[in-house]
Amino acid sequence: MMHNITEYKGKPDEFQMYYCKASIKNGYYITNGDERFYHFMGKNTCYSIPELLHPDDVEAFLGAAERLGEETQCLIVRIKDSEGKYKCVYMELAYNGRVFGDFRSFDIKMCDIMAITGRYVQYSELVEKYRTFMTMFDGMFLEYDFATDILQVYEYRNNQSKSVLRTGLEELNRRTQGDGALTGAQKAEFRVLYEAVKSGRDRIKSGIDAAVFHERTQNVRYECRLRTIYKDDMRDKVIGLVVIVSSEKPEKKYYLTEEAYDPGTGLLNKRAINEYALEKIHENSEGVYLAIMDVDDFKRINDGFGHMFGDEVLAKVSEIIRSVLNARGVAGRFGGDEFMVVFEEIDSETTLRRILKTISKHIQWAFEDVEGLTVTTSIGIAKCPDDGVVYEELFQKADKCLYIAKAKGKNRFIIYDEAKHGTVVNEEAASRNIGLRANISEAEKHAVISELVLKLHREGKAALHDAMEQMQVYFDVDGVALYAGADMRRVDSVGKYVNPIQNLSCIYEPAYLEYFDGQGFYLEGSMARLENKVPSAYRMYTEQENKEFVQCVVLDNGTPLAVVAFDFFNRMPKVGELDRGLMKTAGRMMAHVLAGPVRHP
Repeated sequence: MMHNITEYKGKPDEFQMYYCKASIKNGYYITNGDERFYHFMGKNTCYSIPELLHPDDVEAFLGAAERLGEETQCLIVRIKDSEGKYKCVYMELAYNGRVFGDFRSFDIKMCDIMAITGRYVQYSELVEKYRTFMTMFDGMFLEYDFATDILQVYEYRNNQSKSVLRTGLEELNRRTQGDGALTGAQKAEFRVLYEAVKSGRDRIKSGIDAAVFHERTQNVRYECRLRTIYKDDMRDKVIGLVVIVSSEKPEKKYYLTEEAYDPGTGLLNKRAINEYALEKIHENSEGVYLAIMDVDDFKRINDGFGHMFGDEVLAKVSEIIRSVLNARGVAGRFGGDEFMVVFEEIDSETTLRRILKTISKHIQWAFEDVEGLTVTTSIGIAKCPDDGVVYEELFQKADKCLYIAKAKGKNRFIIYDEAKHGTVVNEEAASRNIGLRANISEAEKHAVISELVLKLHREGKAALHDAMEQMQVYFDVDGVALYAGADMRRVDSVGKYVNPIQNLSCIYEPAYLEYFDGQGFYLEGSMARLENKVPSAYRMYTEQENKEFVQCVVLDNGTPLAVVAFDFFNRMPKVGELDRGLMKTAGRMMAHVLAGPVRHP
């Protein structure tokens, strides 16, 4: 029994772990922990808990673990920190519902009892300070609880909260949509805010008329600036500011618009995360890292467990990334199972490594109880401005590190180091991967298509693959695929496809062919209209994650011979007239070359 515990008090300049959490599996080994836990334990996470405990406390811990069936167990023990020093902690043990063989996994929650008093005083002072700040703010505050569906809007006056609105979000939506005093535009605006809050989108800026929240105030508009808070890798709350703005709607950056989100994961889409990364790199801020991440062997997961489960994996991975990031950056879905993360204000590489380790461990833990499944990720990272101040350069270095991580066996992260990984100079490959078209002029596009057509005419099929890559670069296309033969099989493609269409069998259906114009050109910007008219096509494109595509077909007496498809995944880029015309010119030429001589032109 311990009495005087002064010797376990840390020094003022030492890291103090006030609270952390971990999960335990067979042999009392650590299988998953939060970021604070990994900070506190350091490299000691490879040991079992009894090995880390003070010898005199092991028996108490094992006894508590054996009594877990009765109720949550609470005890005070001494455990080694990252420097091998014993710290006195309050510990709670509770089953978490996972079972590994004959072992019932449990969670450990710990807090440093030596720091509780000081931390309580510090938090009390912070609460008082921030209440004063809130009183000085002229706007209102918004809070939504996912567990209760309660939405609150309140303001602070004289350090006291005054409620403006408290209601269920679903009820408010029904009431708003049925309110005859509100205009269609006001209802539509609220619907945008409603969908954003319900889906837990991060960094939301949404305009709304004041009439939706309280009295019929004329000519007053609010801007809601919202963020999502996570707890145990689940959405917990949405909080934010409600600011009075002018009646004029300011133009938003694309990544702040409703169109910027990937529908499958809630992350920013490819265009939005590209734009956000460009902005942050242009600011040349310290502590900015660009990371490219993908799920290891994702095709195997889709093939073995089905595409619906694969979608659940991507959604959960996205939730974990956002949860661990915790306002220290922004994540986007780059296509398929590939993600981009822009880390911000990271004070050291040690902090970054701890964040990456936490993300990796949480993802593995989320699916550890699914038999026959292991979900891991590989990540490549480059730092701004140390590794470059140009987006393409940073992207390429991060992408090279991702490739190295894959080559070394996957389930790891690699941070770029020129001394270890060498220089990266292939700018064309970087452009191909990034797919930026913002800096490509109309004249340059015309020149590219002219040269491409001439090359196809001279070299025939030998020039097709290069033509596909050129189209991907200069027209911001996510993928280009060629289909030909009696079964219209996929003969070549560029880009990162998920669940790629192997046989474009829908091309033989009359209802599908009706969509092509007299020159064999078809642009589809709404998959929904295919659902009833050509269900087989709708299923193909849904599984391939198309949101838009452009196709060119060559027919022989009404029979398709070859198809060139320009595919856009999880986004709708709205192809303009110029690009449409140039894609038609190039696509038709590519399709004719692929088909070969037509017997009946």
